Amino acid sequence: MSTETTPMQRRSSISLPVVLGLIIALFGSSLLGFIDISDRLSTTTSGQLIVNSVIMWLLTGAVLSVVLYWEKRSIESIGIDVPSRRDATVGVAMGIAGLVLGILATGIAVAAFQLKQPETLSTLEALSLPVKLVIIGTAVVTEEVLWRGYPIERLTELTGSIWFGAASSGIVFLAVHYPAWGLVGAIPQAVFTLALVGVYVTTRNLIAAVLAHAVINVAMILVLPAFV
Repeated sequence: MSTETTPMQRRSSISLPVVLGLIIALFGSSLLGFIDISDRLSTTTSGQLIVNSVIMWLLTGAVLSVVLYWEKRSIESIGIDVPSRRDATVGVAMGIAGLVLGILATGIAVAAFQLKQPETLSTLEALSLPVKLVIIGTAVVTEEVLWRGYPIERLTELTGSIWFGAASSGIVFLAVHYPAWGLVGAIPQAVFTLALVGVYVTTRNLIAAVLAHAVINVAMILVLPAFV
């Protein structure tokens, strides 16, 4: 694990590398979204999603470069380490729990308020299996680095509070996903985010969070669209 798991920790001073790393991690995808790179490079949904995946990997590479070559720290400082059996179990278990609770909460809200399912689900169903696998592989790794490991650890160091880091990264993560999923999609996304943040705060291990994210995304992208 990268650091101690106590809620309050000794604060560190802010630095340019950390500021840049936080901007790239938390807001990089949104800032690049204003340029509409995917729309410029492809006219098909699959092509645009592939371009978006490449962008996410580039952002992740940029953050890791900041950690290794500018901050001159190890990847363990953002939670990238071999998980213990307990941490891996926590990741899978909380991924399953988050998935079940998210789907139940969405079903209740849809039935109670007669809401429509987000179009994103039908869009995902129409994609080929290779494209779906690219989306899953990209999301479960890059999103955990960009919105869990790096920002939670660095904001915790800056503020002395892991809860501030967890809440801040979670709110930004939800805001980034809202345009694609809308109000109905925001319900399960909120539950999923709580589960993913909970895994990381509990274990301080990014691989455990990746496992939880994989459970959720495999179900949401490969399984659920076929039933909606």
